[in-house]
Amino acid sequence: MRHTRLAIALCAFFLTATHAQQVVQRGALGTPGAVMDETQQWTAPFSVAADKQLEIFIPDVSTNAWLQLNYAQYQSRGTYSLTFFTHYRNEEACRRNQILWGLGDAQHLNACIDISYRMHGALIDTAAKSVTLQSAAMVDPDGNILPDSTQQPNTFRTWDQLDPITLTAIKKANDIVAKQMATYDRKIRNTH
Repeated sequence: MRHTRLAIALCAFFLTATHAQQVVQRGALGTPGAVMDETQQWTAPFSVAADKQLEIFIPDVSTNAWLQLNYAQYQSRGTYSLTFFTHYRNEEACRRNQILWGLGDAQHLNACIDISYRMHGALIDTAAKSVTLQSAAMVDPDGNILPDSTQQPNTFRTWDQLDPITLTAIKKANDIVAKQMATYDRKIRNTH
């Protein structure tokens, strides 16, 4: 419960900032050079899936701060919070995503000229093989959240309900998290 409240609080922080909250620092060719993680720290992004139109990144899940934040819930329930950053390689990918979110009107589709990323805050349940999308926002080319695009959908999906690229991203992220949690667990046990 504490973990869920913390995840919601972090999502709310990202999504309710009155100023343009920066969550992505641009790198070479528009890809992210750094992304904000759930602990409000800049970390190196890691690519977990890609196709011709988009690439999905996660923050560095090997930092002590991220592992501390997620460790107890991961050990007891098999859940953890993670932010996914989708980099749109072209406007068509953004438009396709807008339509999937029910934002297919001209205003939202034309906004894709100024959108480079979509940020998704998710709660991953490894035991149930499910994901709950807790927050989402579009991000401009400078890495700032577009305040009018923020959503808190609380959408639940099992892994078999995800599109292929999202499923690939979730599975790869989950494999990375599992390895990092095992390493962190050994580290904790050796210090006690």
